[in-house]
Amino acid sequence: MNPPNIVANFVSPAFDFSNVAPRLISWRMGGMLAATASIFITPWNLFNNPAVIHYTLDILGSFIGPLYGVLIIDFYLVKRGTLAVDDLYTTSETGKYWYTKGVNRRAVMALLPAAVIAILCVMLPSLEASANFSWFIGAGLGALFYWMLADRKRAV
Repeated sequence: MNPPNIVANFVSPAFDFSNVAPRLISWRMGGMLAATASIFITPWNLFNNPAVIHYTLDILGSFIGPLYGVLIIDFYLVKRGTLAVDDLYTTSETGKYWYTKGVNRRAVMALLPAAVIAILCVMLPSLEASANFSWFIGAGLGALFYWMLADRKRAV
């Protein structure tokens, strides 16, 4: 393993964990959580088996596709390409992007079933022919579900 790569891969999960609960988890604690978790998850073993790499990437794509669909519909069709930049950086409950305690529940409700369907395309042998298209299926379903659930009146 390349030591600079290990250091570079430490920064992102440290920030991820610390942003989940910033009052409870510092950046340093987030890094320690990531380091400890990596020992138990053993991501280096993914490289020992090509099938595991394939399934890992397919499942990752099954989550990223619906997320992409939700983000594209939200930005271009719901918010019509406009952003309130100051509200992106506020933690105030009056911010435009606060939603419900900081979570857009409609987006989550669109994301989850789309991701489940995309994962089923990867995992079920009867849907094996669609496995290579799970990202596109998830993106389309995430976009469709979010378009149906989005609060378009609030966005303008």
